[in-house]
Amino acid sequence: MTMTISAVKQDLKQVLLWIILWILVPFGIYFCSHLVHPDWYKHFVYQASGLLQGRLDLFNLPDYYVDLIYWKDKIYLPNPPLPSILLMPFVAIWGIATEQIRVCMLFGAVDVFLVWILLGRMTVQGAIRVGLTILYGFGTVHYSASIIGTIWFYAHVVAEWGMLLALVEFFGKRRFALIGFFMGLAFLSRQATVLGSLFFLGWLVWERPEKWIQKGISFGAGFTPLFLFQSWFNWARFGDPMESGYMLQNYYSSVQAPAIDKYGLFNKAYIPKHIKLIFTEMPEFLPQFPFVRPKPEGMNIWLTTPAFFALFAANWFDVFVILAGLSAFLISLPAMIYTATGWVQFGYRYALDYLPFLFVAIASGLQRMPQALAWVLIALSVIVNVWGVYWVVKLGW
Repeated sequence: MTMTISAVKQDLKQVLLWIILWILVPFGIYFCSHLVHPDWYKHFVYQASGLLQGRLDLFNLPDYYVDLIYWKDKIYLPNPPLPSILLMPFVAIWGIATEQIRVCMLFGAVDVFLVWILLGRMTVQGAIRVGLTILYGFGTVHYSASIIGTIWFYAHVVAEWGMLLALVEFFGKRRFALIGFFMGLAFLSRQATVLGSLFFLGWLVWERPEKWIQKGISFGAGFTPLFLFQSWFNWARFGDPMESGYMLQNYYSSVQAPAIDKYGLFNKAYIPKHIKLIFTEMPEFLPQFPFVRPKPEGMNIWLTTPAFFALFAANWFDVFVILAGLSAFLISLPAMIYTATGWVQFGYRYALDYLPFLFVAIASGLQRMPQALAWVLIALSVIVNVWGVYWVVKLGW
């Protein structure tokens, strides 16, 4: 009994150490990266305030807020409600003064902790596990998204939380009802992430065909209540369970309006500009010092995170890598046919919708390549994203 209690105490000490190292430290870095910030575009705070008062609409919004739905003399958000629901305890205490950006930083830090847990369950150990965790937290656009914290970036960070919880459970006990529930959480923040369900259900068909119906039903049992909640949320606002509000938008920025008038919100005609941004968009070069800075439109993924080159070294014969790549590709499609490429951003923020899955393949590649090269790519990625965050803060993005 004494040895058992001692072992439990040791485990608790280790968990506490991990929490300090992979939640408190990242949160502290995120916090210090953006000490003085514009307290703007915190739509979810206003929605949380409305929810606390039994209302589904938004009110008393600043005049400059965008991406709103004006419907029957009320104002709504087209976004799923989970980010607002998570803010409700904070808004109950601090009201509209709640700093959404700080809550975003907190969830961003929790995401880093979940990556650490995920890598351990994927049997990634030693220094490379530390390096990969640092890469996710500070060498990808997760860093800049966590410290910007406006409506768009906060939604991404919360969606990552749901996907990472699902992956942690999958590489652990594989309780498919929980996996479905966690993917439902991601869906209630960024709806395209539901396409990542391929990773889990595809594995069932591939590796456990005799159990795919049973486990698939379990997955559905976890996911369905959250899907039904989103459907009710849509119906209660717009009278249609499948209408989130996006197709009811009647106001667009002057930059987007001409294309939307011609093609609508979603069209394959938008794919080329997304491809250009993802793969070839360069930073802005200046004739004087500092000679280069990121463009507000974004920057290609290879420069933003050089560690993405590890995808070419990944084991694409491994079922997890294959399914991770396919899931990332599927999730990317809705954004690729959307009129906007991310507005003001460092890198390409839509990549956050599938980064947790893509990271499975990146981890494979970095482990398979010479370790000196892997560490160079990790270091370069962190340097670039620290540079990006510097400009994000300096330019007030």
